[in-house]
Amino acid sequence: LVKDIIENEQTMANEKNLKLTKKLVLDFLSRHKLMVIGTNGNFPWIATVYYTFDQDLKLYFLSSSSTLHVKQILQNPKVAVAIADSNQDINKSKSGLQISGIAQQILGLSKVKYALKLWKANLGVVDPKLTYSAVKGSMFRITPKRIKLFDQKIFPVPDGKEPVLEL
Repeated sequence: LVKDIIENEQTMANEKNLKLTKKLVLDFLSRHKLMVIGTNGNFPWIATVYYTFDQDLKLYFLSSSSTLHVKQILQNPKVAVAIADSNQDINKSKSGLQISGIAQQILGLSKVKYALKLWKANLGVVDPKLTYSAVKGSMFRITPKRIKLFDQKIFPVPDGKEPVLEL
């Protein structure tokens, strides 16, 4: 009984320290470049895209309007995103990010130019052909509503007990 009480008190103390912060999310996002985005139109679909982000945790990506995931976003803007290093060693600590949010096509000259500049700078894209005219209608922003970071080094908790950031 004493052992159970001590374990319960330790669990409660650990849960109080399990706070997912914006800084932890930004640090994670800065170490990766690819995300998998899940969409749902007439059926679920996933796609892998290069992304960037801003200090408000909004994600930006470039995709052709002819792709299925973009067609589905225009039909249903609710999306899910997963970001993880696929080269992680299964025998070591796991790390990844899961997000649910709203995706929107970015419209307007200044907004598209801002997103494109951020995307090119963060990804190291130097293609001079990628201009506003070339990407108009192809830039998208995801506004996160819920973010879960599973990082067993930072949060050594059982699966499913990772902290969540609600926005």
